[in-house]
Amino acid sequence: MAVRGLRARVLGDGLTAVAVATGLAWSGLKVSCARPDPSVSASEPRLQEVMRSLRRRGALSFGELADPDAVFVCGAEEVTAPPGSSVINCVLPPWERTRDLQAALGRPVVSNPQLLREGSALEDFLSADFAVLGADDAEALVRADVVLAGVPVPPLHCDVDSADLVLHATNGLLEVEREYFDELAELCRAVGADVDRVIECVRLDPRIGADPEQRWDSSRRGPAARLCEAHPPPVLAELETLL
Repeated sequence: MAVRGLRARVLGDGLTAVAVATGLAWSGLKVSCARPDPSVSASEPRLQEVMRSLRRRGALSFGELADPDAVFVCGAEEVTAPPGSSVINCVLPPWERTRDLQAALGRPVVSNPQLLREGSALEDFLSADFAVLGADDAEALVRADVVLAGVPVPPLHCDVDSADLVLHATNGLLEVEREYFDELAELCRAVGADVDRVIECVRLDPRIGADPEQRWDSSRRGPAARLCEAHPPPVLAELETLL
């Protein structure tokens, strides 16, 4: 359950910033953010509707809240965070590594990569299977857990570099899969095979849906193979109607 009274400032004006700000406000935090980029308004009408509702309730505002408990960095180049506030990095560019942002600020920063799709960004933020939180400072992780406690997504803790790599790893795997099935479709057309039936049979193979660790040769696994440790989810607030 969210700790009532906590305040968060979201830096950035793109899709991730808008979805994170709206989701945090829905979870019970008092949140400020920049006015969304016009392109976001056009592509996310549902998100804009929820944002307007939260602004009417006073949970979300444009501008900068004074003395935020947490600052979420979502693509902003200039980052300032008041002393004592938690800093959570949700988007790597323009900070290619969370460690770079950490060095610039001279304080611990938590990496929290967001895998949000255009058209369903808010739903993705509030209903993901897990939320990666990476840091080398234990206290920073605890504070991030507290800030995100109202978001009904279980946290997955790891070190900061592993968390940064998650976005690249997942996007890379999806791209490899897409390229593979494109090539498979070409092969099917070349030999006269039914591409839909072939793909259906491939997906029904139990090895395809197996745990990636089961497909990974154990002889190649080192001590760092299991970098991430799953933690039980916090007590989560019961989902409420967004509007």
